[in-house]
Amino acid sequence: MDKIELTSLIFLFAAPLTFGEPADSTFSTNEIEEVVVMGKEQEKTPNATTQTLQIEESERRGITSLPNAIKRMAGADIKDYGGIGGLKTISVRSLGSKHTAVTYDGIALSDCQSGQIDLGRFTLEQLSQIKLTIGEDDNILHTARHYGSASVLELQSTSPDYVDKNYNAQVKLKAGSFGLVSPFVSFDHKIGKMNWVKVSADFLRADGQYPYILTNGKLKTEEKRKHTATESGHAEINGKFQLSSRTQLSAKSYYYASDRELPGQVILNNAKENKETSQDQNFFTQLQTRTDWERTTLLFNGKFNWAACRYHDEAKQYPNGEVNFNYFQREWYGNSTLRYKANDHFSFANAFDYTFNSYNFNAYNCVYPKRHSLQDAISAKYENQWLASTATLLGSFFKNEVEIGEAAKDQKRLSPAWALAFHPFPFDLSFRASYKDIFRMATFNELYFNQVGAKNLNPERTKQYNVGSTYQYHSDKTIKSFGISVDGYYNEVKDKIVAIPRMFFWSFLNLGYVEIFGIDWMSHCEIKTSPRSALLLSAKYAFQKAVDKTDKASVVYGDQIPYTPLHSGNGSLAFENPYLNLSYNINLVGKRYCLPQNKAENRIDAYIEHGITAYKQFKFKHFDTKLRGDVLNLTDKQYEVVKWYPMPRRSYQASVEFIF
Repeated sequence: MDKIELTSLIFLFAAPLTFGEPADSTFSTNEIEEVVVMGKEQEKTPNATTQTLQIEESERRGITSLPNAIKRMAGADIKDYGGIGGLKTISVRSLGSKHTAVTYDGIALSDCQSGQIDLGRFTLEQLSQIKLTIGEDDNILHTARHYGSASVLELQSTSPDYVDKNYNAQVKLKAGSFGLVSPFVSFDHKIGKMNWVKVSADFLRADGQYPYILTNGKLKTEEKRKHTATESGHAEINGKFQLSSRTQLSAKSYYYASDRELPGQVILNNAKENKETSQDQNFFTQLQTRTDWERTTLLFNGKFNWAACRYHDEAKQYPNGEVNFNYFQREWYGNSTLRYKANDHFSFANAFDYTFNSYNFNAYNCVYPKRHSLQDAISAKYENQWLASTATLLGSFFKNEVEIGEAAKDQKRLSPAWALAFHPFPFDLSFRASYKDIFRMATFNELYFNQVGAKNLNPERTKQYNVGSTYQYHSDKTIKSFGISVDGYYNEVKDKIVAIPRMFFWSFLNLGYVEIFGIDWMSHCEIKTSPRSALLLSAKYAFQKAVDKTDKASVVYGDQIPYTPLHSGNGSLAFENPYLNLSYNINLVGKRYCLPQNKAENRIDAYIEHGITAYKQFKFKHFDTKLRGDVLNLTDKQYEVVKWYPMPRRSYQASVEFIF
């Protein structure tokens, strides 16, 4: 049986799905525009599996950063370790950051050491849109790694638009509280009729010494966060080139560097200044070619990634009073994806990926681990005017090696997924259902460092089920658009990797089993208040019941897993007019627990955070100017996202931008 026949059988016996969101100017249900030579691809049936947030809408939503934008997406949460330079990672539907792949212009970002991507490294100015896919994606023209995670966050960089000139330039300066200064510049130039090159760079510095209240029983004192200074910057060069009438090449090179002081935990009177620092560097370069024939599309992707982290700490327990660790990781990656459209309804695809990872650091117990990964995804899709259905079978093969000692055991898995979107009525009401069975490999940290028996770790296995519906309305009347989307889901995680504390070191074991029930609700509305003004409203609510079902005899059985609120939500209201545009946003997060046992001393209190934004654009003969001001945490609320790491209270930001 060849691959196309096997794919057909997978499709015929699948019960396919898609997830949903309202399709307004901010959350669009259309597929992201692909980089194609022969035109734009559009779905006949709206894609309900994904959420797309256009970055140009950030003023309307009061969005100030990429992590802040992701908070507005249904099912997504951000774990924030406080401060401007603190680590910020995504968790989707309580599965944790290691179950979400993050791609940049179609190719996955990686961290083989921890498995977590710091989203604080990316700025909104570099991006045109972000897209979150939960479960199966109905676009089958992807890499195999795209299918290898429970969810995928896609970052799409900006592409220039040439109308009456062959170049674009942008200069932006942002400044704000706690010593924040952040300039950004970009320049692109058209080369010939179809080619262009763009260079951009940004820099950020802040002292981060924001005030907070330290509570010790009935005693409350005003303190300032210390050892929080950060400096970071990144530059990239992008280009797109027409190699022939059917083939296009996209290229990107990226460099990031940061020097951060790491603030310690704030525990009662133990608020002394920390001495930890971290210097990080990351470089990668990637290429993609796409060739389109009448019914066939062929993609090739290649990437090299290098990252380094230099960690320093000073304390009495270290020899000579200090410790210095240097960590290095490298990745080589290649992909080919072939898609064939049999007719207007059926299409098939095969994606094959190879990845090689290596890692080392300057400690006596480093085993110099390496990993070879092979992934092959066979996909099929059927679509007509009222139905879209996809099915995928992913085969994954992992070979582990070490230079010293014994390597972790090799792994291989087959992972099925399917999706169905149903649009039976002449008006815009759609239904969906989906299933995905996927896993994640243990990271090098979990397998090799400060552990006992961790080389035998099994991959975490997740199963995702989803049903939902979306209704959308558009008109030229007072209510210009309205949309509402509701999804109910059930996830289960088996062989959950759990860290067990022991004397002098930690051990990682497969102990966990977690069940997750949830509801995601989103809505939007645009109201025309006059010929030149409008109100724009959006809201999100999430209910997540994520409980530990590992051991019935355990004191944590049935308890909510750490850092997962039962209730959370946010909303925004914007008033756009010819004079000064204003927006208001609110973010609500219920109580959570920092440890598995749901008792009072582990509780993190609920909080509500408010913000306001004012923005205005001025058009001149040769350039445009944008002015923006933000008040963050308007009510001066003190709260924590991660226990013992207080977040900044009220702060201010202002920016001016020139576009030539």
